[in-house]
Amino acid sequence: MNENLVMIIVMPTMFVMTAWAFKTLLAFIQQRQLTKLHYALQDRLLEKLGSSPQALEYLHSDAGEKMFALAAKERTNPYARILSALQAGAVIGFLGVGFLVLRVMVDREIAEAFSVIGVLGISLGLGFLASSAAAYAFSKSWGLINGTPDENA
Repeated sequence: MNENLVMIIVMPTMFVMTAWAFKTLLAFIQQRQLTKLHYALQDRLLEKLGSSPQALEYLHSDAGEKMFALAAKERTNPYARILSALQAGAVIGFLGVGFLVLRVMVDREIAEAFSVIGVLGISLGLGFLASSAAAYAFSKSWGLINGTPDENA
């Protein structure tokens, strides 16, 4: 019975963690490719238009503003990354705490598996929280938050 309970808890947890890491990797690769394509398109367009009056007119049009909106959005919106890291850190950290609390309610053999998962969850959660704190500190010192960079940075 004990091995069955471990398999019921450990296997789905490992599957979910692996799937989440794979999903995150795929999202990163997709975003990187889209950004590369966007910048390549901008470079080709600017090379083709040069500094002619038509180029300046195009850049001031709605189509030109939309084309350069992605680059501006990436540079000036650090809040999404900070908040997503905070959310992931809180959820995974509390999940780890939950596993550590549950280990006292199960048999001794299963408690070890709960302890391992709990410690890994807390460590991962703390890593995400530290990542969000670092992102906030860097964003603030670079002037991405509140618009004024730190003089000490």
